[in-house]
Amino acid sequence: MGDDPILLTGSANFSDASTKNNDGNMLVIRGDARVAEIYLGEFMRLFNHFFVRNLAARQRDPAASRGARLAPDDSWRLKHYREGPEKKERLYFAG
Repeated sequence: MGDDPILLTGSANFSDASTKNNDGNMLVIRGDARVAEIYLGEFMRLFNHFFVRNLAARQRDPAASRGARLAPDDSWRLKHYREGPEKKERLYFAG
């Protein structure tokens, strides 16, 4: 996000098959912060939805659920204040 966001959307990707053989499409939207924010919000909604579904599925299998449980204290918040994607997400959604 920034003053001049660039959004790429559509069915195409940057593989050889997509750019040379497939009948995909790509739309490039530049400079429209509102549209970029809407896309980011929807991406985060979908990402978080499937991330939580994955955690729930792993918790059903005790052997695969190590590290997937909720922390009993507030230590979970620390990653949202260190440099990384969690901090960027916190700052973006905090406004």
